[in-house]
Amino acid sequence: MRGGGALLFLAAFVAAAPVSAATKLTLLYTPGDSFTESYVAKDQGIFEKHGLDVTLTIGQNGSVITAALIAGSAQIGAPTPTVFLQAHEQGANLVILASANRNPVQPAVSETGIVAREGSGIKTAADLVGRKHAVQGIGGTIDVLTKKWVEARGVDYRKVDWIEMQFPTVPDGLKAGLTDAASLVDPFLHRILGAKTGYLIGDFGEVMPAGTMVIVYAATRDGASAHREAVAAFRASLDDARSFIENPANAATVKASIASYVHLPPQAAAFMQIPANLDSHAVPQGLAFWIATTREQALIKPRPTPRASSHRDARLMVIRHSRTTGIQDTASLYPGPPLSVTTMG
Repeated sequence: MRGGGALLFLAAFVAAAPVSAATKLTLLYTPGDSFTESYVAKDQGIFEKHGLDVTLTIGQNGSVITAALIAGSAQIGAPTPTVFLQAHEQGANLVILASANRNPVQPAVSETGIVAREGSGIKTAADLVGRKHAVQGIGGTIDVLTKKWVEARGVDYRKVDWIEMQFPTVPDGLKAGLTDAASLVDPFLHRILGAKTGYLIGDFGEVMPAGTMVIVYAATRDGASAHREAVAAFRASLDDARSFIENPANAATVKASIASYVHLPPQAAAFMQIPANLDSHAVPQGLAFWIATTREQALIKPRPTPRASSHRDARLMVIRHSRTTGIQDTASLYPGPPLSVTTMG
């Protein structure tokens, strides 16, 4: 059932106004290095400096995270864009506050990959037919990307046995034969390769165009509207954390934070690479690939169109659907200048 009113697809606040008292926030994330800015902001007191008391809690997958946001058990969550789009189609009134990262030109050492179990004999996409392939969540970003990677090699992804398996459990799952292959991100990917639990057969990340938002930070529309200063402070915290991360002198500290929040032993930090694609500034173009691909895989039906409009002290992204054209007019909902697509400031 569709929700009423417009979905504020992106809420980005122009300036980070000081917050008078520490605002308590629960942030749900899935283990991975995409959220390095949040890990560092917590450990280095950056959230606190901006008046936020943030508790980081692991969510099983993006669907669990969006459900928690709607239920009010978390104030900020980090679903994948594919899960966000599906929640929107089901009527969830959520907004995107920021991007966690954006796909650049793939770095020399990729942070994403597909591994096959040692002894499985799997070498190509065709070898996955009839075999079990683990992803973090069905319908999530990694699931969608891997299916597109398989399809791009002339193989029907519907003939693969897709199963859900959380990143930390994949090494044991491979060893026990519970799955024949898995799609992973760092630090889990290179940890498995280093331990020779599995071997690399491809990189699902290569199907993403540069500039695509990989993960987003989201909240309910009502929550974001009622706590604009806190949202501004959250975004400013991510920017400050990125500055800390980009200082080579802080590399060991950053790696230790990643290891802690993805629940890897401290000694694993020495072998990690710091993600090169962190970018908290969300842009409309960053969703184009996901909208097209989720429609191709029949995860959503209408074609949502992100549009940006200035409204008071915020720039808002609005998605509306029309039964005829796919887009509804928003002028009556947001008085002011006509809507136009803008980049984030």
